[in-house]
Amino acid sequence: MASKVQALDQFDIRLLAAIQRNAELTQTELSQVVNLSAAQCSRRLDRLRSEGLIQNVVAILNPEKLGFTVVAHTLVSLRAHTDEGNTQLHRFIEAAPEILECYSQTGDADFLMKIMASDLDHLSVFLERMIKASGGLASVTSSIVLRTLKKSTELPLQIMQ
Repeated sequence: MASKVQALDQFDIRLLAAIQRNAELTQTELSQVVNLSAAQCSRRLDRLRSEGLIQNVVAILNPEKLGFTVVAHTLVSLRAHTDEGNTQLHRFIEAAPEILECYSQTGDADFLMKIMASDLDHLSVFLERMIKASGGLASVTSSIVLRTLKKSTELPLQIMQ
């Protein structure tokens, strides 16, 4: 269980900003960016991890170079809001590697999904599989990304300062 989160100071924010840009920075490089000693940076990182502010450190892969050329933003509406239907769809969502993100939301659609596929045929087969596995969807509407203008995993920490 994560401990209570301490208030973040400017050094914590600079440290978090630096590692979200490049988690491979050494302690020495971090200390230069943050303007603290390497030992202080290490202690702060340990605290930020234990407080749950740093969830994970990952490598971000290049989808196009790996053959994933289609990104679809898909709106899904349920036909009926039943426990069984929700459970079926939630199980499918959790198990489907093509679904990178999924949000339950307000508005005209119940869910917004970000789906990654190798090509349009792959996307079509995936959507058919989702419709069959769900047990009843009212609608599925996909918009295909033509070009990515901005893509970031960085939180806007500069607004915290």
